[in-house]
Amino acid sequence: MNFFAWIAKMRGKKPQPEMQEPDTDNEITHIGIDLGTVNTVVYISGKGLVFNEPSTVAFDAESGSIIAAGYRANAMIGKAHDKIRVVRQLVHGAVSDSTAAKAFLKHIITTHYPETALKHRTTLLVCCHANLSKVERKALKDLAKSIGIEDVLVENEIKAGAAGMDIDYYKPGGTLIADIGGGSTDIGVLSLGDLVVNRSTKTAGNCFDREIMNYLKFKRNFEIGPATAEKLKIELATLRSEISSDKFTMIAGRNIKNGLPGTIKVKQTEIRDVLVKSFRTVVEEIYKVLEVCPPEISSEILDEGIYVNGGGSKIDGLKEFLEERLQLPVTLSKDPLNSIALGTKVLLKNRGNYRVNPFN
Repeated sequence: MNFFAWIAKMRGKKPQPEMQEPDTDNEITHIGIDLGTVNTVVYISGKGLVFNEPSTVAFDAESGSIIAAGYRANAMIGKAHDKIRVVRQLVHGAVSDSTAAKAFLKHIITTHYPETALKHRTTLLVCCHANLSKVERKALKDLAKSIGIEDVLVENEIKAGAAGMDIDYYKPGGTLIADIGGGSTDIGVLSLGDLVVNRSTKTAGNCFDREIMNYLKFKRNFEIGPATAEKLKIELATLRSEISSDKFTMIAGRNIKNGLPGTIKVKQTEIRDVLVKSFRTVVEEIYKVLEVCPPEISSEILDEGIYVNGGGSKIDGLKEFLEERLQLPVTLSKDPLNSIALGTKVLLKNRGNYRVNPFN
């Protein structure tokens, strides 16, 4: 009993309870990870988004220790000597190098969250694309557990992305989502808290880059790497049928005819024609989802339209391109690169249980 409680007792008053320090040991830390093929975004409760960088890690080839992760490692792709191993540990959303993925995850999480706390009351939610197999999902869960976290959940990116866009898909109805990411484009219809139908295609950001590289190689006799192709996509990508001013970018690469380094001018109309072919495939996949969608849900989608998420949604003219071909309203995500990670904050409230609406 402290001094003030003793005085209160002497005066015949009921002593007030002593102020207790918050029991931080009993607080559960929530970690949400959008483990993408191209980018990884990490959310930690109480800190918000703490990491949003490429899913790339660089190792010292001899010792196996991490040299760099994220942007620094990504800048080494295609430029490293044999003493450095640069790895993109995911291919089309699935773990292709478990050792690299484990080291990458542990590095970025422990940088922002004490390693000693990993085993103590921590729940981690990892997002994956909808068509990942049970074996691939188990590999993701085992990967997270290998860094010291026992309570691990795996959820699909469509649900997390919708939650991050503040779409309440727990109500009866129908919400059509297209997530155009780096390794895959995931399309799904949500209702009553879970997926009703979904499809996935590898026609996505990396595919767009490869198509640009192939166009320049076979049509312009000029060879470039993935980083330059991505640069072209970012600077010139459009799906508009009419372009008022045909912009261009000068790029460096290798002239195939003489084998020497060189530069060429690439026009926006060239990149548009390459991307339109790829996005026709995305439209076809959306059609296939709508074809198997229950009629009652289809009527809801007719009014609500389609929500588009992921880095691909930032391409100029996408909204008009899809509206013209789908005859549906199109809503683009306001924060397409972070919405999946932000959605993990919502899904961690109900641990993915479709019967508990986390929006209430």
